[in-house]
Amino acid sequence: MRLGLGLNIKTSGGEDWTPAKLSSLLHWYKFDTGITKDGEDDITAWNDQKGSNNLTADGTTANSPLYSSGSVLFNSNNDILTLGTPLDLGKFSLYVRMEASAFDGDFIFEETGSEFIKIHDANNIRMKIAGGSRHDVSDGVSLSADTKFNIGVEREDTAETTDDQIFLFLNNVSKTVGGAGGGTQAITDLLEITTIGKPASDCKFYEIIICNDTLSSSDRTSLNTYLNKI
Repeated sequence: MRLGLGLNIKTSGGEDWTPAKLSSLLHWYKFDTGITKDGEDDITAWNDQKGSNNLTADGTTANSPLYSSGSVLFNSNNDILTLGTPLDLGKFSLYVRMEASAFDGDFIFEETGSEFIKIHDANNIRMKIAGGSRHDVSDGVSLSADTKFNIGVEREDTAETTDDQIFLFLNNVSKTVGGAGGGTQAITDLLEITTIGKPASDCKFYEIIICNDTLSSSDRTSLNTYLNKI
């Protein structure tokens, strides 16, 4: 496995491109940096490379993900990492580089114990934000086991629109968001991403990027290219 090599996407100024170049970046969790683990490779913390909103385990070894082959591995139904501080975001972008051994109802993120983003099966991703209507994304979704992919959710929050649009990108390809409201849904409660993983099957997380705005097409492409190198 080739990790951390060839991450040489260049900006117009000639510098290497990383998520740190995103002007709206809030939090960034890297596959090879800021991971604290014990002698059994159980992860106790995954530190934020942008701010100070670190992900931490609950102190129970049985609930701790493992550091495995450059990834944060969730291999038990009770594995959990939690953000230290809740998020309160009207508009946002959340991107994850991950893979799974199977797709049978694995949570990617939860919001205060409720579904936020969930891979229902290999052909269906579900989203539900702040207790609102569920939105299914099935158009063109075809995930393969043991294969890395990039999944991103973006939400606009503009004064010009009454209903703010949710977008999902899979490997930088926009997917149709269905469900009540035609994919529109306002966030009126605190958006608190509290859990990463609670999988029934092994899930590996490589990087997580959280921004407080939607991304431009060029930034989205640069981010996808960066993630594909991992």
